[in-house]
Amino acid sequence: MCGRYVISLTLDQLSELFETEDRPNFAPSWNAAPTQSLPVVRRGKEGEQRLSLIRWGLVPSWSKTGPDGAKPLINARSETAAEKPTFRAALKRRRALIPADGFYEWSKREDGSKQPWYITRSDDAPMVMAGLWERWGEGDERVDSFAILTAEAGPDIAHLHHRSPVFVERADFDRWLDPDTDPADFFTVEPQGALKARAVSDRVNKVRENDAHLLDDPGAERLL
Repeated sequence: MCGRYVISLTLDQLSELFETEDRPNFAPSWNAAPTQSLPVVRRGKEGEQRLSLIRWGLVPSWSKTGPDGAKPLINARSETAAEKPTFRAALKRRRALIPADGFYEWSKREDGSKQPWYITRSDDAPMVMAGLWERWGEGDERVDSFAILTAEAGPDIAHLHHRSPVFVERADFDRWLDPDTDPADFFTVEPQGALKARAVSDRVNKVRENDAHLLDDPGAERLL
């Protein structure tokens, strides 16, 4: 499950990572949340990687209510996406790459409250999650939106949550976006040592809180 993440990479960093000249008007976010417009890379008409901002929370093209209707579909289970009418066509033809510094997960404390954790790659490199995108409506009402694919969590974070985003390595960006590539090739469990997690500020729990101090560690001894 991924319900909140950090994307503080600059446009220059995103352009270098994805080899694109696209420069959408984007402000870094330390508390990216569903329904917000966030950086996503999709395949262009010539097969190139195109960077743009679209809504987090997939809206099926056939939805009668559109983005203002049902609860946003922020995640798609990789094990069943090919079978679900909501995700099936997008998995085949409309894949996306979602860049992030890291994402948040929560564990339960003894008093019943929730402790937020910040999860990143162990090598501190940018994290790129596999996603799907859809287009709803036409003209001024058109909305492009995305969902993040999830898989079984690997040993590094399974004690925090049983699900994890599906990740795509830099060398495989083009392969993931190519509709001729079997998406199942990417649906693997992350090996031990790939990710690391540390406790962060409870302020993360409030979507309106959004600054770099959200990543402050309340207790270095809790580093995993």
